[in-house]
Amino acid sequence: EKLLAIMKIAENPTASEHKQLRDLIFPKVDDRLVNSKFSHIASLNTRQVIAKCRQERAVFVYPSDFPIISDFRFVLFHQFLPCRPPKSALSRRRTKPDKWDTLSGLYCKHCAKAHPGERYLRGMYFPLDLESLCDSSLPCNLQCHIMTCQYVPFATKETLDELQRLAAEHGVITKRNAKKTFLQQLWKRMANYYPAPGKGGEGVSCIVDLSREK
Repeated sequence: EKLLAIMKIAENPTASEHKQLRDLIFPKVDDRLVNSKFSHIASLNTRQVIAKCRQERAVFVYPSDFPIISDFRFVLFHQFLPCRPPKSALSRRRTKPDKWDTLSGLYCKHCAKAHPGERYLRGMYFPLDLESLCDSSLPCNLQCHIMTCQYVPFATKETLDELQRLAAEHGVITKRNAKKTFLQQLWKRMANYYPAPGKGGEGVSCIVDLSREK
């Protein structure tokens, strides 16, 4: 249909049709879509969820991150709180991570609210270095948990599903540099979240301290 429209206009273009022809051949690039920003074309529910995430305080995702990362990633990481990694997280490693004493894991905030003071490991994830945080399997695991977790609001699940669908429909691919920059910043926040030994950090368990997130 686009080709037929171009051929028809090209036969005898007027001034207005010339502009239309130019727009058909060289469509304008929407920078918002290029940067995986979909609020202007998303449903009301998705816009409201994104707006709520921008208004609520989060531990690992800052307002300054919003312009440089995708809406999907912003909403996804907004669903997680800090938690102490248990010793079992070291079972597959030969050496202890450099930041073990100050490192935080990622804990589904909805699971944390439903199981206060418990070791509800089903909603906990423990990337122990930047490499594992950048591994493509981690966001897939986080998304899988959020989408199947019984405690996550349906509106949040719908939002993540729609944002992923919009990215696919518009052929949007996350910019590597923006993704890398965000994950590097995220790792710094996670790796240095808890006080170092001798500064009040001893004896803190794996259980998340929800009082710090209010």
